[in-house]
Amino acid sequence: MAKSYFISFFITLCAVLIESTILSNISFLLVIPDLALICSIYFAILNGRLYGEVNGLASGLMLDFMTGVPLGFNCLYRTLIGYLFGLFTNSIIISGMIIPMLTVGIGTLAKRFMIILLSFFYPRINLQIYGFISYNFLFEFIINILLAPLIFKFLSFFNKNLSIKDTKDMIDNVQ
Repeated sequence: MAKSYFISFFITLCAVLIESTILSNISFLLVIPDLALICSIYFAILNGRLYGEVNGLASGLMLDFMTGVPLGFNCLYRTLIGYLFGLFTNSIIISGMIIPMLTVGIGTLAKRFMIILLSFFYPRINLQIYGFISYNFLFEFIINILLAPLIFKFLSFFNKNLSIKDTKDMIDNVQ
């Protein structure tokens, strides 16, 4: 179990580093895809609520330190999203294209809604909040949805090391 947490932490750290250092410096990108959110949703659906909470908290802390927003801002909504998607660990099969796109789309909408709510508690800080109906949010939504099946497929190669459940239990849950 500790090995699974360590590997998911490392993958999330890599996603945060790619997101905050490489993708943020590409000038032709209108918005930056949220790779850490996609990974957190995958880990939460794969392993459950507690795993989703821990991974959401870890990815939020990493993003708080990397981006310079107030400590705990990203932690709060990412922990909630990890918990909510962890509730569906036995209900959702994360293979294919439609389910990853749908779950990441819902996760991106939940993220935007929670950021708008949290912005009321941080009035002095310029968080560059844009509403649900804007080009920036639309592009982020589309990029996250299009990247979801690719990232889910990439992470599925590591299922044996990422899952805290036995693979026999995973096959029994599908049938």
